[in-house]
Amino acid sequence: MENQQLKGLLNFAPGAEPSYIAGRVIADTGGAFVHSVVINAGRRDGVTKGQAVITGEGLVGRVHGVGNLAVRVLLITDLNSRIPVVVETTRARAILAGNNTERPRLIHLQPGATVRPGDRIVTSGHGGAFPPGIPVGVVAQSTDGAVMVKPYVQRDRLEFVRVVDYGLQGILDSLSAVEGAGAAQ
Repeated sequence: MENQQLKGLLNFAPGAEPSYIAGRVIADTGGAFVHSVVINAGRRDGVTKGQAVITGEGLVGRVHGVGNLAVRVLLITDLNSRIPVVVETTRARAILAGNNTERPRLIHLQPGATVRPGDRIVTSGHGGAFPPGIPVGVVAQSTDGAVMVKPYVQRDRLEFVRVVDYGLQGILDSLSAVEGAGAAQ
């Protein structure tokens, strides 16, 4: 009831239902320097760069490279991964930064934010890449200003995933425009 009232106050207009494509992990690049997997869904299936990749447990990563029959997924643990997140209980904002280990860390955490082991981390929706509320992981440890997160999804257990099109534009279109301008030069 409270949610309905708040939505009414905000004149909330829910977006379209997300569409998705299920795929199977067909290759894991492994190694210490790259955290990505290849799945058997591609451009012919409607997959585009930047889309979210999830399992029933939570966020796996985002589509990084697109081929006709397969795509490469950059995992949230990869050094190049940056995901806007919030600590669910305190709503403290941060960026989940992959570091090529199984424990990405929170960076740019708000000053004075309280983070405790066991706190749940979810996507914030900022930047327009992912909607808010996708489960990411839990705080594993917080020492000397370093907050490490244990992802819900375990890389070594990935078999089937969903590539989800949430219909969001945000920074993904901005990045595509910049990449396109760079290629034209």
